[in-house]
Amino acid sequence: MNNIEKFTLAKDRYLGREYKTKEGYNIKVVEYKNYNEVVIMYDNGYKTTSKMSHIKSGNIKNPYHPSVYGVGYFGDGEYKSKINRKKVNSYTSWCNMLGRCYNEREVLKFPTYKNTIVCEEWHNFQNFAKWYEKNRKDYMDNSWDLDKDILIKGNKVYSPEACCFVPQEVNKLFVKNDTNRGDLPIGVYDKDGRYASQIRIKGVDNIYLGTFTTPEEAFKAYKIAKELYIKEVADIWKDQIDQRVYKAMYEYQVEIAD
Repeated sequence: MNNIEKFTLAKDRYLGREYKTKEGYNIKVVEYKNYNEVVIMYDNGYKTTSKMSHIKSGNIKNPYHPSVYGVGYFGDGEYKSKINRKKVNSYTSWCNMLGRCYNEREVLKFPTYKNTIVCEEWHNFQNFAKWYEKNRKDYMDNSWDLDKDILIKGNKVYSPEACCFVPQEVNKLFVKNDTNRGDLPIGVYDKDGRYASQIRIKGVDNIYLGTFTTPEEAFKAYKIAKELYIKEVADIWKDQIDQRVYKAMYEYQVEIAD
């Protein structure tokens, strides 16, 4: 039997046959070029090329399978998760973002993540990676964070419209500690039956702002000091942060319900 006859026999044997992957998807051979180059199609119409040995064993990864916390999928595109066997920063950032929203242990550990979600567009790593590469600048090292609620205060959805990269110094300005302060307004604590306020500034212990008769008065002192400090930090980072972030910081209003 010559090579042409062998090819024809193999093509007749495999073309049109259906298989099941280990991920549970049905696939069908729609084109047979050779044993190591076979085109398959999933039920949803997605096509890809694989080896016949992988098809038979079911060892084929569907790029649209939600393999990351049951939500995220790799997608089909140019962006890779690893280079030289090392995870790329965009993939690590994507996984961490999904973990904050859909990893039950993370949500229990950090209650502020409760009810936070990732937009459907970013369930696809390829879409997130494209946004990441466009917005992440070369000077942004590991001390820069992906933020979702500076541009949109109180936001609970990671999305291209709401997210930005900020240095940790900026990000920490907006971190709240509801557990420690109890029922009092942010920045306010009980002091011998009266109400005092304080503010934490980088590199300095809590700065005492005064003692007041009511929690509202104490909060007002905190609000003035906090908003002024946010503006000072914004000016320090003005040339590196997104100008939308700079604007949001200058317009930020500390509210008693924060």
